[in-house]
Amino acid sequence: MIFRLLGKVRNSFVHASKNHLGSYVVKKINKKKEPYQLHYPNDVADLKRILLPGDVLLVEGETGLSDWIKIFSTHTWSHCALYVGDQSLFASTKPKSFVEGKPNLVEAVITRGVILSDIDKYKNCNLRICRPKNVTRKERETVIRFALGKVGLPYDEENIYRFMSLPFNEKSRPTDDIGASKAGRYTCSSLIATAFRQIGLDVLHFYDKETKKLVPYHTSQIQPKDFDLSPNFEIINIYPSTSKKPMGLFRSLFLKHKSA
Repeated sequence: MIFRLLGKVRNSFVHASKNHLGSYVVKKINKKKEPYQLHYPNDVADLKRILLPGDVLLVEGETGLSDWIKIFSTHTWSHCALYVGDQSLFASTKPKSFVEGKPNLVEAVITRGVILSDIDKYKNCNLRICRPKNVTRKERETVIRFALGKVGLPYDEENIYRFMSLPFNEKSRPTDDIGASKAGRYTCSSLIATAFRQIGLDVLHFYDKETKKLVPYHTSQIQPKDFDLSPNFEIINIYPSTSKKPMGLFRSLFLKHKSA
């Protein structure tokens, strides 16, 4: 009995120490870095024309924390947001601390929680659009409604600390909740993964050798890169603002005839 109690005390101490250290490290490195390598300039107006409500926007972040996430995940994308279309009316019902610019994104941001924001904030970042496959308009609305309902909730900081490569991190099974999602806390990717779970769409699976079945990862373990890797999402091309976009056949023939 006494050993079990001591074990619980030790685990609580390690858990608290880990979170305290993780919080300190995150605050230190979660600052904008210079210079940022933007591969192609973005045309935000064109982005808004391409995006559909329910699309996922992947972002290569600008902070030291973003770099750490990229190193840990061995992938480019360190953040993601859900495009929800113009939500100015809905935003008027929320505290201003949870709204940025002309709101058309829902995202979970560390130190701020789940907020409404404007895609313009990412115009100087490398971006990618992931579009859910075989999803109806009604299902998209269900996903968006779920995400909007979480605006104002806190960020799942415990989740991000668990991802940190600290010596006392224990390994987790793919089906384990590694954060505090049961307490209504979310990371950027777990929020969107949980939203799509409402319509039965799982972002990524693992193969269970014992049951010989594909089993979905717990939403708390989904990372931004998983939307890029998922067979349930397709990549939508974003053309640089300085590039020549492909023309339709009739427009191409018209221009050739005009120049002749």
